[in-house]
Amino acid sequence: MLYLITPDSTVYTADIELGLALADEKAGRRRLADLDWRPDPGTVEPARLLALALRHGIDARTGLVVHGGFVEQALEPDRLRAVQQNHRLVTQQLESIADEPRFEDRTWFRRERTVAEEARQASNGALREAEKRAKDLDEDPVQDHLVRAWRRAGGLAPAG
Repeated sequence: MLYLITPDSTVYTADIELGLALADEKAGRRRLADLDWRPDPGTVEPARLLALALRHGIDARTGLVVHGGFVEQALEPDRLRAVQQNHRLVTQQLESIADEPRFEDRTWFRRERTVAEEARQASNGALREAEKRAKDLDEDPVQDHLVRAWRRAGGLAPAG
């Protein structure tokens, strides 16, 4: 998956591998700007994509292209937080309707709580790792050639 951001802050996606798209462009078959771009349904905010594009993008003349892997890495902490929140809500709902365990089931319930706590800790660890990877993306330097390409396409120079 590729993402294209244009100077009017419109985000598009194309379902094609980057290597294939670049090979087509190099062979003169099709430019990046001419891929089958479709409006993005809101996967990523334009400002977030522009920040990624200025660090990790490719000049497409009409805007900047970003590989979907960068977008996924940047959005992973939000996805994991949503999963955790959903899990907390389901757990609360189930606990609110659960009967007190019978005496013979209490050992099983303790084991289940232990497993749930281990899963919560693993989930928190995964979130910390995802946050670190996303932060690392944000801390990569803005590439001068991408800023020039963005301006050439009609985009405003980023602040800072």
